[in-house]
Amino acid sequence: MSTGFIATVTIACVLFVVFMVLRLTVATKSASGGVAAMFAKTAASLGFIAIAIAGLYEGAEDFRAALFVLAGLVFGLIGDMVLDLKVVYLEKPEEGVYLTGGMVSFGVGHIMYLTAVCLFVGEFVTGALIGGCVAVAAVLACATVFGGAKLMKLDFGKFRIHSLLYAFILMFMSALSVGVCITMNSADMVLFAVGMVLFLLSDIVLTQMYFGGKPHDKVLCTVNHTLYYAAQICIACFVFFM
Repeated sequence: MSTGFIATVTIACVLFVVFMVLRLTVATKSASGGVAAMFAKTAASLGFIAIAIAGLYEGAEDFRAALFVLAGLVFGLIGDMVLDLKVVYLEKPEEGVYLTGGMVSFGVGHIMYLTAVCLFVGEFVTGALIGGCVAVAAVLACATVFGGAKLMKLDFGKFRIHSLLYAFILMFMSALSVGVCITMNSADMVLFAVGMVLFLLSDIVLTQMYFGGKPHDKVLCTVNHTLYYAAQICIACFVFFM
């Protein structure tokens, strides 16, 4: 492993730990603590962006595809900041605006990741694979939003369509990345596929917090953020192998 790879991954992990400590302690006690946690979260997000930049600097062979991965990570950073504002404006009229903004930002980020995959291993992204992934994603998204709402006692309210579209994007990218990984029969896409699946799992947990009436549950918060940052770090590390 290169020095840049080890250094940036280490920094990203340390920043994440600092953020989680602040998020679970001072952020719950005062407004100033919440602001400190928000800045720490932004720093943690900059950590996974730094990994991707280091990968680009060290010479990713497919530079164009790697740039789209970096763009996806940047949209993730923006989504982080917007969703933090949702927490600040919890149960206020502005909350819905920031929730929608966060979904849009992460959705665009996944489109960036899709573009990166098509540029990197386009020959494996066949019509049959896309069709199969669309079908799987559509069924799972509907099952989650409509069936899961009753099973897990989720109340999507006016965000039902937003959540359905967002769930479809997440599930499509997870299915596609795993499908490409299997089709290639190579380790080249493993990190990316793992990252996509972890991303999906993190948002499933987040759904419980946002729509299941548990916005302050510390266990769910810890699991959600751990899965999310592990996902983004895996995706960022993927740049080193492109």
